[in-house]
Amino acid sequence: MTFIPEARLEARAVELWHRHSLNPGFDVERLLDELELGLSWERIDNQEEGDVLGQLLPNKRLVLLNEAHYERLEARDGAQRRFTIGHEIGHWLLHAPGGGLGSSPLFDGERVLCRDGSRQAIERQAEMFSAALMMPREVLQAQLPSSPWHGWGPLYRLAELFGVSPTAMQIRLERLDWMHLEEDEKPRSGPAPTPGQGSLFAD
Repeated sequence: MTFIPEARLEARAVELWHRHSLNPGFDVERLLDELELGLSWERIDNQEEGDVLGQLLPNKRLVLLNEAHYERLEARDGAQRRFTIGHEIGHWLLHAPGGGLGSSPLFDGERVLCRDGSRQAIERQAEMFSAALMMPREVLQAQLPSSPWHGWGPLYRLAELFGVSPTAMQIRLERLDWMHLEEDEKPRSGPAPTPGQGSLFAD
């Protein structure tokens, strides 16, 4: 499989934001329409590698969501559904034969599964793309509190604004080094201190 640098994934997501005039919490199903991709629900059996939340059928230009995980996908105003659709858009733009940035042996021309928690490279790329699509770096940065912050409140407000789960927002902020968890397991702005450094901020 072709290696795709993370910066390229981020840039591809930003292209979509500009081309389709997206905003935080955008209608991801409208984006599917504009990409000429369909959406349907179907019961899909889970795999040994993990729960299957969705699938892409590239030959049919169709994204399938797993009815077996309906409640999970629709929780928190459909945050997981939105992220899963973004994941499948990532497969379409990055990996689909003829149009992707890379190729994948997992694409047999029929379907590719979205397995929750999979560590396969193709899944990690689609996962990072979805995070960049739902929470673009520059757009997210503009919404961060202007002063150092601590606690779950700011993170939950950001998650609600961008239409993602608090877990997805936490992972995104940590990956960008804009947040870390303190010893009390509460978020604090900024990168994690180096061992022995301690926190620069006091409550």
